[in-house]
Amino acid sequence: MFHVFLNREVVRALSENVEVCNSAARTAGQVAEQKVLLRYKERNLGEIEMRNDSEIHYREIRFNMLKPKVMELLFEKIPLARKFNEKVHVYGNAAKRFGRW
Repeated sequence: MFHVFLNREVVRALSENVEVCNSAARTAGQVAEQKVLLRYKERNLGEIEMRNDSEIHYREIRFNMLKPKVMELLFEKIPLARKFNEKVHVYGNAAKRFGRW
């Protein structure tokens, strides 16, 4: 149950700061609005793409996120609560549960 409590900060940070928009066709052969882009500060954090590569393949939905950019957003929006050591830093409400499971 505590996972819901801890993840609430992540959901809030993403939902309040990520802009959702459709892609544009920039060159010949590309399809406009094929991807849904997840953007923060004018930069792509991730994308959801509908793939239909051929008649014999099933349609696929591809979800991709750029971990360094997403982590940058989360570090910016969720405050550092404490440093356990030089390699382990605890953010936000996680400090209330850290080391208790």
